[in-house]
Amino acid sequence: MPHQSPTTKMNQPSTTNHQYYGDYHTHTKYSHGKGSVEANIKAAHDLGLKEIAVTDHGFRHPAYGVRRRDFARMRDEVRAAAEKCPQITVYLGLETNLQGLDGKIDINLSDLDCLDILLCGFHKMVQPPSAKEFFSFFVPNFFTPAANKTRLKNTKAYVNAIERYPIDIITHLRYGMNADVYEIALAAKAHGTVIELNGKRVSMTDAEVARVIESGVGIIVNSDGHSPSAVGNFSVPQTVIERVGIPAEQIVNLGKRPDFRLKNWKEEIRVLG
Repeated sequence: MPHQSPTTKMNQPSTTNHQYYGDYHTHTKYSHGKGSVEANIKAAHDLGLKEIAVTDHGFRHPAYGVRRRDFARMRDEVRAAAEKCPQITVYLGLETNLQGLDGKIDINLSDLDCLDILLCGFHKMVQPPSAKEFFSFFVPNFFTPAANKTRLKNTKAYVNAIERYPIDIITHLRYGMNADVYEIALAAKAHGTVIELNGKRVSMTDAEVARVIESGVGIIVNSDGHSPSAVGNFSVPQTVIERVGIPAEQIVNLGKRPDFRLKNWKEEIRVLG
């Protein structure tokens, strides 16, 4: 479990971070970030956020991923930092990597026991699980990213991942990978996964964002902060929200705590024994 330490379209700019309940996508020195766990948590608290997730990159990225040998230390550091700042709820998570057409991500189901939140996105240069996936999944996305066949395969990979794992958030959809965002959004809505508007970049066109909204899926606004100073910076997605006219009630962390899928999945497992 996490560590406790308007129903109209948005037409006016949101100028204060406290309108958002939390930032659920941040990185630290354990992967591609520049700051410490404690610094990220303090930054979120100072901004008036009520929650933050520390979600470093998954295990299979050779340059940016968390090393499995370091993960226990990272987990302990998150726990300790949360105790130092009990005014804010801190989640331990991972931004896992989509690895293949079957929807595999770079995590074991047993890893979910110690996670509070599970993110998934596509990143280049991830170590493929097999030579088959290297040639069928990663090579087409490098050489023929605009091909319709590649687009169809990528869409199916995302859908398979959403069906296979209790993923809470799909991060930076369409970044580095062509796909049908509407089909992915429909699958996400059906399974309780939400789609992120990313604080570093929104790679979808406005028309694609509008299609995602049309699906009815929940939208979450995150910073993807790679330094403490970037935590809680929602200016990029806020611009998209205002330009496209995203309904406030569809944004799951606007003034409220999101209902995350992994938490519900764990509770169901516990009840079933």
